[in-house]
Amino acid sequence: MPSVEETDQLIELIDQKHEVLTQLLTLSQYQLRLAGHDDHINDLMRVLSAKQTLIERLTRIDRTMDPFRQQDPESRVWRSTSDRTKCSQTAKQCEVILNELKAIEQRSTEVVSTHRDEIALLLRETHTSSDSVTAYNNLDTHNSSCGFDLTVE
Repeated sequence: MPSVEETDQLIELIDQKHEVLTQLLTLSQYQLRLAGHDDHINDLMRVLSAKQTLIERLTRIDRTMDPFRQQDPESRVWRSTSDRTKCSQTAKQCEVILNELKAIEQRSTEVVSTHRDEIALLLRETHTSSDSVTAYNNLDTHNSSCGFDLTVE
């Protein structure tokens, strides 16, 4: 049977998880606003770096929570029913935030992919235009050396 101290540790871990997820949500929302804007690449890279740090922290918290997953939730000893209720609500909020994070990440990926495709199209068009100019210049060079004299006397 888990002790009150173990349950207190679980409460603390769930609170930490909620805090990290909330920070990730804020950064992900900012990332979505930056996605697809070439002039904000440095800001985007800083956001991604900060997110990576938080994801690593979240992973450590989650691993620390593993032993609690083996426990029967009904056997936990709580200091009060309000602690249990608050912990349950916080855990549910974590799930909501996690689902929101997944949705934002999906949208961000779509924005970046669309932007990437637009850039690829522009590069192809630029390359095609460059080929056309080169071909025209080559044509013009060949025509001037063996062309007709069109001057009027």
